Amino acid sequence: MDTSFLERVVEAADQEVAAFLATHDDDVTALAHRPAMARLLAMAAVFTDPGSRFHRQERLGPAMGRCLDRLEALQGPAGLFDGTNLCSPPDSAFTLNDACLTLRLIRGLADAGPLLEEADARLAAIVSRSVDAMVAGGVHTPNHRWELCAALAQINGIQPRAGIGERIGQWLAEGIDQLPDGMYSERSPLYATAVTNPSLLTIADSTDRPQLLDHVRRNLTAFLPWFSPDGTVESVFSRRQDQWMAFSAAPFLYLYRRFAVQDGRGDFAAAAGWLAGFPLHEPAKLLGLTRTDPFLAGALPAAPPLSVTFAPQAAPAPDAPRSLDAASPPPPALTPAEASLDSCGAYRFRSAGSVATVFGGCDPLDPGAGSGLATNPTFLRFGHGAALLSDVRLSRSFFDLGPFRSQHTVRRGSSLVLSEELEANFYQPLPGDKRRVDGIYVLEHEGRFSAGMEFSARPRDVHRLGTEIVVHAEGGQVGLDIGFTGTHTAFALELTFRPGGVLEGVQPVGATGTFQLTTGTGSYRVGNHVIEFGPGLPLDPDAPAGYNPGEGYRYLNGTNASDGVKVYIAGRTVGSHGFTFRGYTVRG
Repeated sequence: MDTSFLERVVEAADQEVAAFLATHDDDVTALAHRPAMARLLAMAAVFTDPGSRFHRQERLGPAMGRCLDRLEALQGPAGLFDGTNLCSPPDSAFTLNDACLTLRLIRGLADAGPLLEEADARLAAIVSRSVDAMVAGGVHTPNHRWELCAALAQINGIQPRAGIGERIGQWLAEGIDQLPDGMYSERSPLYATAVTNPSLLTIADSTDRPQLLDHVRRNLTAFLPWFSPDGTVESVFSRRQDQWMAFSAAPFLYLYRRFAVQDGRGDFAAAAGWLAGFPLHEPAKLLGLTRTDPFLAGALPAAPPLSVTFAPQAAPAPDAPRSLDAASPPPPALTPAEASLDSCGAYRFRSAGSVATVFGGCDPLDPGAGSGLATNPTFLRFGHGAALLSDVRLSRSFFDLGPFRSQHTVRRGSSLVLSEELEANFYQPLPGDKRRVDGIYVLEHEGRFSAGMEFSARPRDVHRLGTEIVVHAEGGQVGLDIGFTGTHTAFALELTFRPGGVLEGVQPVGATGTFQLTTGTGSYRVGNHVIEFGPGLPLDPDAPAGYNPGEGYRYLNGTNASDGVKVYIAGRTVGSHGFTFRGYTVRG
C-alpha cells in the first residue's frame, strides 16, 4: 500500500467536500443530474473511509438526502435523466456509473448503518428504473458507446438482468475506434481521460474482458510524449472541444497509476509520479476508486533512474498550468527528442530546453465550422521554460475563406511540409438550357456561401491560392519558410503568447492592444526565459495586421481567435518568407 499517496487523496477529498458544504450546499436544487450525483459520490467516499474526518459523520446525512431528492426529481418516466441532450442514454450513463460506484462503496462495508442503507435503497431504485431504456437506447458520439457499456456492465454486476450482456456485446462488436498510433478516433485527451479509457477499464474489470485493457495501455503510451512541463497535455489535434483549451494533465494520474502498478511499468510510474506533483483531479472520486480498484492503492514500481532528478515547484492553484525552470528536466517518460502522431500530422520536438509542436492535419471544413472536427488553425506552438508562444496562425485575404489549415503533412528529411490549396470562383451566366423564366434557381452552397443561383450549372472562373509552410525544428529553435502560389494578396502571421511576459522590439497596432513586428527581431520574456522571433516585414497599408476567422464564423458574429498577447507580421503573398523562433535562458 502506498500510504502517503492514500493520505494525500483523503486530505484532498476532505477539502473538496468541506468546500461545497460550506459554500454551495444550498444550490442542490439547481444542479443537473451529473453534478448532483458527483456530489453524492464525493460525500459517500469520505463518509465510508476510515481515514477521513467525515468518516461516519451523520451531519452529511441531510446533504446526501438533498442530492438523492434532486436525482429522483430529474429522473424521467423512462428512467433516463433530462439535460442538454434531452433524455440521452449515454448522458444518463455518466450519472449511473457514479451511482454504481457509490453503491459498491456502500456495499463494501460490513455495517452500513441507517443513513447508508437509505442511500443504498434509493440509489438502487434509481438504477433499476433506468435499465430498460439503457439497454434499448442509442448514442451520438464515438465515446458514448463505451460509457454506455460501462454503465450496463456495472448495473449487471449489481442488478443482473437478461439482455444486458448481449447489448454490451453488440456495441463491442463494432470494434474499439483506436487508430494505429494509439489515439482514439476523436484524438481527445479530455474524452480519453473522462470517458473512453475509464469506461474500457470498467468493462474489462466487470465483464472479464482483459483484452480491452490493451487499448488503454496503447492510448496511454501514445500520450506520453505530449505532456508539457507546465502541467498541460497537447490537444491541438483533438476533434473535440478541448482543441481550443489548455488541457490539464491531472486527470491522467488515475490511469497511469493503475497500469504502472498492475504491469510494473517504469515509464507509467514516472508519468504518475510527475502528475502527482499537481493538484488532484476529482479527489473524492479518486478516493472511491482506490477502494474498488486494488491497483490504485499499491506502491508504484521503480521509475527510470533519471526521474529522481525531477523536482517540481510548489503546487499551483487547482487547474492552473505550472511553469517549470527550463534547467529542470521533465521526467524521462516525457523526454523523447521527437514524437509523432501519423493519424493527424502532429509532431513534437524537444531540444536545448525548448519544445516545438507542429500540427498539420486539420479536417476539411465542409460546409463550415462544426463539432466533431479537428479544425484548430494553430499549426505551431513553441515554448522555452516559462515563455510560451501558444499559437502561430496564418491569415490570408482570399475570399474570406479563413486562416491556413494544413490538410497535408509530408516529412522531408528533418523538415515538415504543411500545405493547403484554396479555390474560389466567379460565376458566368447560365447556359441557355438552364435558364428559368421565373428566375428561381436551386439553392446551393458553393464553398463560401449559399444562394439560389444553381452554381453547379454555371461556367466559372477559378481563383487559387496555394500555401506551403516548411517547418524545421532543431537546436532549440524553429525555422518557418512560408511560400505562396497563385493569387497575389495580403497575409498576416499571428503570434499569440501566453500572458505574463514582456514584449520588446515591436510597435502597437493602433489602440487595439495588439502589436506588429516591422523590422529586425522581437522578443518575449518571462522571468529568465526568452523567445526571440522575426524578422519583421516593412509596414504595408494594404496588408492589415489582424486575424480573420473566416466567413463561417464572421457571418454569425463569432470567432475562433486564440487568447493572449498578439504580435503580427504582415506582408504580401509574393514569393517566400522566412521566420525564426529561438528560445534561450538569460543567466543571472
